[in-house]
Amino acid sequence: MDHRTTSGRAHRAAPSRTSMFVRGRPGLLLAAAAAGAVVVNVAFGAEPPAQADAVAEPISVADELGLTAQSGAIDATEDLDRLEDLVASRSSREAAETAAQKVQSKADRAELERQKAEERAKARAAAKAAAEKEAAEEAAEKQAAQAEAEAAPEPAPEEAPATEAASRTAVDAIAQISNTAGPVSGGTQAAANAVVSNVPGAGSITLGGTRPSAADPAGHPSGNALDYMVLSDTGLGNAIVQYHIAHWAELGVEYLIYQQRYLGSPGGSWSAMEDRGSPTANHMDHVHVNYR
Repeated sequence: MDHRTTSGRAHRAAPSRTSMFVRGRPGLLLAAAAAGAVVVNVAFGAEPPAQADAVAEPISVADELGLTAQSGAIDATEDLDRLEDLVASRSSREAAETAAQKVQSKADRAELERQKAEERAKARAAAKAAAEKEAAEEAAEKQAAQAEAEAAPEPAPEEAPATEAASRTAVDAIAQISNTAGPVSGGTQAAANAVVSNVPGAGSITLGGTRPSAADPAGHPSGNALDYMVLSDTGLGNAIVQYHIAHWAELGVEYLIYQQRYLGSPGGSWSAMEDRGSPTANHMDHVHVNYR
């Protein structure tokens, strides 16, 4: 019995680790088997034909390695299928991830645009609210000023008896016209003396006389006008107005202006004046008298 043949059968009966390893790499081991067959033929080519036939069996080497045409084809196909499955699975995952990233990016952009639009809307609303608030405040101030002007008592002309008028025109004080750019006329000084002598409190206020910046050249620039600065004391302002109305001719009054109103005669009506801006320009804090 041939020892190599018996050994090959024994190995086929109990597969070793080597045969298991070989099944995983059929192409490599087939090449090794072919090379082994060539070596065997060279080594034993000089022996008798019968002996060469006994050992030169290439198929037994393939059998020894546990390789067959069927097993090699099956293993290669299975490996290729698994590889294709892995590639397809990875491609599917990458495609899904790319699609998800695109969807998320689109959602992020939409959210950003929504936030920007919301901020713009808030800014517009805040600006509108501020403008409405400012307009409401201006309207309220204007309404309050108008209501105050309407509620202010309108000085009514009073006719004093001749004896009382004569007694009230008595002069016992000299008016100090401190706020002036020059001397006032004699008639203006005499009228001021009568006012401070007969109207309680008139002698303690500032009297404005000559000033070159006045619009009426016949008034302050000529020394023929006085400003009785009563400030917030409307009671004193009304008393000075009433005294001039009662003694219009004696004092030589041409016209009066007080609290944004004009009076041109003792028996006439007060006329509203345009808004000149400040309380002083509107004569809210002083009585202006032009003398002849």
